[in-house]
Amino acid sequence: MRKVYKNIFGEVISKNNAVKLDEYHLYYYQEHSDLLKEIEFISEDSIYNINYFLSEEDDEEQIVEYLKEKSDFFDIERREIADGFIISTNKLYSLSVDDHPLISKTVFKTDDPENFICSQVIDENTQEPQLEKTIKCWYTTDENGEKYAAIECSYQEDGKLELAVDKTSDPDNEQNWAHYDYDTFQDLQDKIATDISYYRTANLLPKEAFQK
Repeated sequence: MRKVYKNIFGEVISKNNAVKLDEYHLYYYQEHSDLLKEIEFISEDSIYNINYFLSEEDDEEQIVEYLKEKSDFFDIERREIADGFIISTNKLYSLSVDDHPLISKTVFKTDDPENFICSQVIDENTQEPQLEKTIKCWYTTDENGEKYAAIECSYQEDGKLELAVDKTSDPDNEQNWAHYDYDTFQDLQDKIATDISYYRTANLLPKEAFQK
């Protein structure tokens, strides 16, 4: 593994400078490549969190045991690509609380891997999403050209839209935000030129992503 030390702002620093800081991050890359495998978050010489990125050749059980030796708190992420979408499955372990992970799936567009469009909590026993814990975001840009979550959606247990909060008229003033539900969703769609039907239900991906 190739190690790279960074400060909390993501700037590359030397090991000597890193160990002088109260907090820094240690990145592990696969040898002779830019493939990121692991990030250790270190404060006062102690690892307080780890992000590990699974690849196809990794044995997940072995990785869990390896990470347990280093920290009580870590997140294992596996990513896959499906028709223009990145689907990230995360297993968040907090061993001081429980041996079982909190499982979630997060969806990004491949052309915008920084801003999630859907986040779901997965039931560990059934492996089914807990639809009432789903969050979806639709993005646009403000007057300064900055991208922001202009519509945020939450859902009922049956997966129908419970609340869509529309911030487009005045992003910084909550009092001016508009609210819609499953029955009034068409009123929201009528205001937006692009198709936002994906946001009416808690489905993880738009239907076209399943069509091969």
